[in-house]
Amino acid sequence: MSNLLSRGWRASLVVAAVASLYACATVPGLYATDGVAVTVKLIALNDFHGNLRPPAGTVSLPLAGGAVGHVPLGGAAYLATLVHQLEARNPQYAVVGAGDLISASPLESALLHEESSVEVLDTIGLEWSSVGNHEFDHGTDNLLRIQNGGCAVGGTIDRDTCIGGHYEGARYRYLAANVIDMRTGKPIFPAYGIKRFTTSAGVVPVAFIGLVLRGASELVEHKGIEHLRFADEADTVNALLPELHAQGVHSVIVLIHQGGESTGSFNDHSCPNFTGEITEVVSRLDPSVDAVISAHTHNAYICHLASRDPKQRILVTSAGKYGQFVTDIDLKINPANDKVLSITANNLPVVNDLPGNDAPTAYPALKADPKIAALVAGYKNRAAPLADAVVGWLVSDLKHETDENGESPLGEVIADAQLAATSADDKGGAQMALTNATGVRADLIRKLPGATVNYGQIYTAQPFGNYLVTLTLTGAQIHALLEAQWHPPRKPNMLQPSRAFTYIWNESAPVGQKVDPASMRLHGKPMLAQGLYRVTVNNFLANGGDGFSTFTEASSRTEVRTTDVEALRDYLRQQALLSPPPPGRIQRAE
Repeated sequence: MSNLLSRGWRASLVVAAVASLYACATVPGLYATDGVAVTVKLIALNDFHGNLRPPAGTVSLPLAGGAVGHVPLGGAAYLATLVHQLEARNPQYAVVGAGDLISASPLESALLHEESSVEVLDTIGLEWSSVGNHEFDHGTDNLLRIQNGGCAVGGTIDRDTCIGGHYEGARYRYLAANVIDMRTGKPIFPAYGIKRFTTSAGVVPVAFIGLVLRGASELVEHKGIEHLRFADEADTVNALLPELHAQGVHSVIVLIHQGGESTGSFNDHSCPNFTGEITEVVSRLDPSVDAVISAHTHNAYICHLASRDPKQRILVTSAGKYGQFVTDIDLKINPANDKVLSITANNLPVVNDLPGNDAPTAYPALKADPKIAALVAGYKNRAAPLADAVVGWLVSDLKHETDENGESPLGEVIADAQLAATSADDKGGAQMALTNATGVRADLIRKLPGATVNYGQIYTAQPFGNYLVTLTLTGAQIHALLEAQWHPPRKPNMLQPSRAFTYIWNESAPVGQKVDPASMRLHGKPMLAQGLYRVTVNNFLANGGDGFSTFTEASSRTEVRTTDVEALRDYLRQQALLSPPPPGRIQRAE
């Protein structure tokens, strides 16, 4: 924890704020390669979400001949080792991120107000990152604190914030070209950063423009961002290019917290069946952009997408989530005009040495970086008294992913827990509950022997600290909410229902007509369009989050103030041995 006391800038980086809001760094003593071209390495990560320790379980990775290996991935100490190995291959490098590095985090990070993750990312050597929507989870003022320093509001100094007496802020710099403070008309962070590599052939500059998805306001509690405007991503980039070119900067990388999904593997360069909102953004970018390092969907991919000029494609990458992959990108740059001659990229798995690797030949384990391992052990010990407390017992694991019908076993248990917490008249008088599957972040894996679940696990599954709200909605409004699960152009975002509420949806029906209102049942009885029902949700949904704006039209609202994780903890404690809910709450028509 002692590194929290030391926050000096890297000697090799000089960051200056100018009228155009950009940061500039010069790295001396480097060299040109291939006689002419200068090779610059970019080491990229995204959606780390404070996963300082390796996430539970293994990840399925492809092997030769179509086989699949199961490999344990992630952990900050192993991430650091891989990053340092890549740095050693080429001293001309930059370590960059694409947002959601903090928040929605396990207790080792969340309990310390994300200061522990900042310390680890700084120690690993992160230099710049775009902001992500989750960086705004606790409001703009807190994000500015994360960058600039200061103790967390409501925290206790030297216990859960300002360890050692103070917190000096992140050495890495957030970039936010399209996040405009409407009070000043300027971005809340610099729009871009420039790193200048001094080589035997001259100085080679590379610019990094940082962006968050323009729909971030739908994904964040509005109270903390009411003074912000999230501008169009492509328009923002294109408007900055002349400014960069005027400074002699022609190698441009976009760091954006927006993304897509491919059905291919993490390193399948054919990028099969790629979909996602990043495609529309890239399709409007000037083709002089050299690469887009993307994020948000937690999917690892290497793609080439069409730019504004259909003949010119732009490299688009993502390193998945939770520090389980790193993207290794090499730029070959002509020092005569500072333009990129070629670009290559690969995603590399961060293989740790935990048990479960059944493909050690294809994916050998990295050794943990001892400095980072010691830091993480300290954070773990600090969180252990709370994290290790047993809160329940499971017959079998509870998975958080949704099945083909849209049901998540853990999501439905969470909805049951929220109903139980608010069904009493003095707690809201709820008749049913709904929770967003996107807010359920991890499986509950029972620990053997004993089949136990601890508080750290349920916090990792529900890391937002949302409080519960009970609303009065009509049957017609509930139907409108169910239809909003297919809000285009997003993939289905299924609300997880509590017990006794069921409905049927039809995959082939058009958007807006997916759910037959006559199929909606509560305790087996048809729901009436004009009937009034008391429905519990978390405050994020109650305020229209994830595009479910109909929740804001409720005729009455009772703020219960029990948090989602408290409701789940209490519900698990009340069960002798919890089994996964039987399927059938959400049914898909054949």
